[in-house]
Amino acid sequence: MSITTTHERRPLVPGRRAVSSERSRRLQRVATTTGLRLIVPALILAAWWTGSRAETAGLFVADPFETFTRVRTDFLAAGEGHAFLGDATWDHLFPGVWRALQGLGLAVVVGVGIGIALGRNRILMALFQPLIHLGRSLPSPALVGVFFFVFGTGDSPKVFLIAFSVVWPILFNTIDGVSSIGAARMQAAAVFKINRWDRLVHIVLPGAAPKIFAGMRTAMSLSLIIMIISELQKSQNGLGYLLIQSQRNFDYTGFWAVLVVLAILGVVMNIIFTIIERRVLAWHRGATQQHD
Repeated sequence: MSITTTHERRPLVPGRRAVSSERSRRLQRVATTTGLRLIVPALILAAWWTGSRAETAGLFVADPFETFTRVRTDFLAAGEGHAFLGDATWDHLFPGVWRALQGLGLAVVVGVGIGIALGRNRILMALFQPLIHLGRSLPSPALVGVFFFVFGTGDSPKVFLIAFSVVWPILFNTIDGVSSIGAARMQAAAVFKINRWDRLVHIVLPGAAPKIFAGMRTAMSLSLIIMIISELQKSQNGLGYLLIQSQRNFDYTGFWAVLVVLAILGVVMNIIFTIIERRVLAWHRGATQQHD
């Protein structure tokens, strides 16, 4: 008769405990970060609601709950006919955003192209530097009438005004980025007899890309501001047009609803731009981490 003893085998818990504790710490960090980010918006909403309840300011400051209701009724739709978007979105939001994107795209093409040419040629930079500083010093809102006089009253003057206003941060950041490329890399390219196009695509543009994207981020924010300014005069649609009409009709709830839509639009565009920037500059972030 043999006596057999069995020993219970228990899994190694320390590893699982470490993983679970790491997950709990991550969740705690996410919850803390989210809570901190919600503090300022909550304070703004509280101050907004308090201002709407004041005797004097309440005449001009709409109630936040009524404002968000107005955003839903004007810019969103209950049916599927217009992709759940209201008439104000199709008639005013999309045309204005399209003009802003056109102006921003034109500014990127012109700013990057001229910036590369000036950044790589000191003689051209010396020739055109006074003209560039003169153009940058001109206040864009004061040129609204000039652009309407030159290009007419359609979408063209608005697009060109946006492009003229936002091209400067892209231009100067491109010049700075191209100029900051080390001479050693260009000399190595010359030694290996790399042609100009390959130098531009594989050396100049990648080296200047971080600063170019920084200028594009600033230009994107400015494009929304100039979009509103360009729509304040001689316009039949756009968010700026809605702002003027709501003021003339003493529709302060509609006025604040447009402001809310502008804030949401800015946040959405910034998120989209951040995603694009991270994907395009993923190589730069990895290289920077290696050298840290």
